[in-house]
Amino acid sequence: MRGIDETFRERQEFLGRARDLIRLPRPGEAPLDHLLPEARWQELICQAPDPGEWLMALSQATGVYFFPSREWVPRFIRYLSRLKIRRLLEAGAGRGYLSAALAPLAQAAGMTFKAIDKGQGEYQAGMPVHPRVERGDVFKMVPEFRPDLVFYAWPPPNQSLAPLVACPSRRWVVVAGEAGGGTTGAREDWINLPHKKTSFLSQFSRGRTGPGRHQVTIFWSRGGG
Repeated sequence: MRGIDETFRERQEFLGRARDLIRLPRPGEAPLDHLLPEARWQELICQAPDPGEWLMALSQATGVYFFPSREWVPRFIRYLSRLKIRRLLEAGAGRGYLSAALAPLAQAAGMTFKAIDKGQGEYQAGMPVHPRVERGDVFKMVPEFRPDLVFYAWPPPNQSLAPLVACPSRRWVVVAGEAGGGTTGAREDWINLPHKKTSFLSQFSRGRTGPGRHQVTIFWSRGGG
């Protein structure tokens, strides 16, 4: 039986490794430098005895729920450009792990970008937050900011997206998480709101519960989209 000290040391070592892997940008880095390339993600996941368990531990150690590869952000920007998006809102931005990369690329593509988070993340206490993340309630911010598209990674369990989808200015809500609601968002949304899986954006990214359960989905209002 392992001693308490040994177990504690292992946990501290994992915490240090996790926060080296999933971190905010350092001064002088290019916008995508802090994100791991897909080849590195694949290497790490292949090394993990249980990828789902490892990703969950990584999420708990870093306060990050959505893990985009370095290749994902330019892919997302290309997708938005094809949709002619001009105002982009990232909801539930957390510590700004994605926002730090998304903000400069969106700006370079001619988009106005805003990242919002309530600051109530389960595992975020005491960890740094990127300055692009503003504290606020996305449901109150949407009518003021009037985005064309809202991106929401891992909305809280049972939280409905319907108020975001119903906003007159907004055309789409793109959600990263698990399909079907309950774990991410409300199950009723998957029954009542038009939506489809976005295979193009489901690649080069993964969520905290494992690669096999991760999906990026686009929602739109009835009569729109």
